[in-house]
Amino acid sequence: MVERVPDPDGRVKAMRLTGKGKRRLDVARPLWAQAQDRVLRELGPPVWADAQRRLARLLYVAVVKRRLHRDRRRKLSGRRAMLRGGGSLSRRSTAGTLG
Repeated sequence: MVERVPDPDGRVKAMRLTGKGKRRLDVARPLWAQAQDRVLRELGPPVWADAQRRLARLLYVAVVKRRLHRDRRRKLSGRRAMLRGGGSLSRRSTAGTLG
């Protein structure tokens, strides 16, 4: 339903919908709009807005904060390895070159 297309910037992975993908999207869009309308009618605008805020917060905690925590842990483990002698500037790796 999607295919890769060439891009002048080799770092970019450009994609586009195939004919089948476009047909599926044409069918899905009105169904998605109906589902959104039904949720909004049943919950009401204030409850829906609150749900969206809560979901955005959940996404932030689950993805962004977790990524920050993981990156911080990686940096700390790298520093610990350097302190234990596992880094490129350890005594073992420089002993032969110093003297």
